[in-house]
Amino acid sequence: MSTAEAEAEADVATAASITIGKPAPELRALWLQPETQSRIWSHFAEVTPSGEQAAEWTAHGPAGGEYRWRTAVTDSEPDLVRWATQDGADVPNVGELKFRPAPGDRGTELHLDVRFDPPGGAIGQALSKLFHIAPREIVRTALYRFRALALTGEIPTTDPQPAARKGGEDR
Repeated sequence: MSTAEAEAEADVATAASITIGKPAPELRALWLQPETQSRIWSHFAEVTPSGEQAAEWTAHGPAGGEYRWRTAVTDSEPDLVRWATQDGADVPNVGELKFRPAPGDRGTELHLDVRFDPPGGAIGQALSKLFHIAPREIVRTALYRFRALALTGEIPTTDPQPAARKGGEDR
């Protein structure tokens, strides 16, 4: 395998789209709220807001590995939000969310593109396994969770719910 092929294999780029029956400015404002990121990406990583339009990420990978990075919004326009990791990231990545009018006045199309760039060596191989499991599913799930949050104010879950009896556990 050539060096270029190895580098191309290490890069994990994925994209997904979804239509939400809400106006773009409302969706953009929700996306940029600090607590939104921690809620929509919780299936993949712990996201902790850290300042204006920045967040600390922790993903758990193969063999109990823990990978950390910090992202910050690099560009924000009415129809676009871009972010990138800052120096020292275990998993350098960039992302872009575009807002487009949906056909037939049915709300807004969201187009989410994310590119992860795992480092080389043994760590890179472990991270590649983590992100190659289903990179598109990571992004797709985040968009589905965002749509649920935008439309209902909550994200559905199959986690056990407390029943308020016997200490909050249904037995």
